[in-house]
Amino acid sequence: MRVVRNEKAVETVAGERLDLVVTRPVGIPEQLQVEWPADPAIDGDAVRFVRRRVEAPPPEDDGGVTTLHYELEAVRPGAARVTLVPKPASRDAAQPPVVIDVTVRDAAPR
Repeated sequence: MRVVRNEKAVETVAGERLDLVVTRPVGIPEQLQVEWPADPAIDGDAVRFVRRRVEAPPPEDDGGVTTLHYELEAVRPGAARVTLVPKPASRDAAQPPVVIDVTVRDAAPR
C-alpha cells in the first residue's frame, strides 16, 4: 500500500491501494478542533474508497495526534479527484480541505 501525505497529485496503477493520511491534534481547545469526514468525496471512477482507520495517540502521550487513514483502491485507468473536507468546531478552527488528483494507469503485464 502506498502512503500519501501532503501531496497534490499521485500517479498509480490499477490494482494498487493508496493510504491517504491526515492528522488531528488531540490536546487543543474545543473551539479549534476539526473532525475529518467518515469517507472522502470522489469525483471520477478510477478509484474507490475502501475504508477509514483511526489511530489514537498512545494513552501515555499528553495530547498527541490522532492519525486517520483513508484507504483507496485504484480500480481502472483514468483520473479521479479525492477530497476530504474537515468540519470545524468554530470559525477559529481553520483547516483547509485536502484534495488529491489521482491518475491511474494500466497495470504492467506479468
